[in-house]
Amino acid sequence: MASSNGKRSLRLIVVDSDRGSRLYVKRRLNADGIRVIGEADSTQAGLRLIRGLQPDVVLLEVESPATPTVDAVKTIRDELPDTGIILSSHESSPQMILSCIRAGAQEFVSRPMDVAELEKAIEHIRKLLERSAPQGKKRGTVLTVFSVKGGIGATSVVANLGVALAGRGETKTVLVDLSFHMGDLGLMLDLPPRYSLTEALNSEGVLDGTKLAGILSQHSSGVYLLTVAANPEVGEEITVGHMTELFGHLNTMFDYVIVDAGRHLDDRTVEVLTLSDAILVLSCLDLPTIRNVKRYMEIFDKLEIDRERIHLVVNRFLKKGRLSLNDLETTVGLETFWTIPNDFAPMSLGIDRGNPAVVQTPKAKVSQNFKDLAENICELYGREVAESSVQAASN
Repeated sequence: MASSNGKRSLRLIVVDSDRGSRLYVKRRLNADGIRVIGEADSTQAGLRLIRGLQPDVVLLEVESPATPTVDAVKTIRDELPDTGIILSSHESSPQMILSCIRAGAQEFVSRPMDVAELEKAIEHIRKLLERSAPQGKKRGTVLTVFSVKGGIGATSVVANLGVALAGRGETKTVLVDLSFHMGDLGLMLDLPPRYSLTEALNSEGVLDGTKLAGILSQHSSGVYLLTVAANPEVGEEITVGHMTELFGHLNTMFDYVIVDAGRHLDDRTVEVLTLSDAILVLSCLDLPTIRNVKRYMEIFDKLEIDRERIHLVVNRFLKKGRLSLNDLETTVGLETFWTIPNDFAPMSLGIDRGNPAVVQTPKAKVSQNFKDLAENICELYGREVAESSVQAASN
């Protein structure tokens, strides 16, 4: 996906023991065309993160002695040959730099880091990536639906959007119920969770990709479902690290990962928002909801979640409502990305039947709206595939 200036967008992971350096890089480089998607304070933790998220570029601090870093560079080059590697170090001896280059690093910047030097190194990596054909695994798109208020239909939106995306040709889509207590996404699809994320953890608490595939449920429409926690006790076992690993696996298994994030923020939810390619902030046109949108946008700004990734979606939209789209947009300082009509009957029937409206009543106005939204998302994120009709599920 290209940035607004036409350059290839780059996803960057920073591995640096100095928190100040990591923060400096995030603040100076989280701009058009470069997004810091993860950070780690050690080489070991960094490798785990890199394997999971498969970034375009890694900025890696050289340890002292340099041997662990050289080994890490070799590992990254072997496992992810398309990933650019930039090293940073206080030492700049020709011998050390040569050994790192022989291991597979492409750029070197001195410490303390100068942003101009770093940008120059990244620009070189960008040109190398543009010349080379991708050889690694295809990476999917992560879209998180965030509800600013309870009861405004976020879970229904996730279910219908997911089914609409799954109905487009060969597009593989998974829905993630991110509730750490007890979510309702399974009810929307009539798929009671047999397993949750904790069943995919090994004895060391690390995610096993094979087990992860085994705990997914599949709806008759083709969309998959992953429940993070079947109950609050299990939810407490899930960590931020698990979120990073989870989405690293899912975005190589699926074209689209659609997350029902609810409306409660903790460090795990913030991690998912950070990892997301797009955040669909769900609103309705009433005063309490608009007020909450404004509050959450202020929080997102403080969390340094860039607004380019945030898309404002209005659910249950009425053209002649008491409040208008202009009222919402003026209050929150963001244009509306999409409106979903207030089509109560098919949405309600879909909920009662455990079968989303897109499948239950495919000719309804709201069902077509979700199909149009899916098409828009595919075009926006470069996943143009031939549309096929969504097969009706058995009642």
